[in-house]
Amino acid sequence: MTTKLTLTLDNKIIETAKVYAKRNKISLSKLVEFYFKSLDADPEKQIEDLPPITRELSGIAKLETSKSDEELLKEALNKKFL
Repeated sequence: MTTKLTLTLDNKIIETAKVYAKRNKISLSKLVEFYFKSLDADPEKQIEDLPPITRELSGIAKLETSKSDEELLKEALNKKFL
C-alpha cells in the first residue's frame, strides 16, 4: 500500500534531487523511499539480501573513521545534494 506524503524543502534541493533522479532513471518518490528505508536498515538483513559474490566480498575493505555510519551517510547526501 502506498500513501501520499507532502514534504516542504528548499527549491534548490528539490531541483538538485530532480536532476539526480532523472540522471539515474529513478522517480523522485522512489529516491525518497530508498532514503527512508536506509534510515531503519538492519545491516545483517542488508548483507543477506546481497548477491552471493557481493556478500562474499562484503567487509573486505575497512574504513578507518571515528564517524558513525549515519554521520557518513548524512555527509555523503549533503555533498551530493547541496
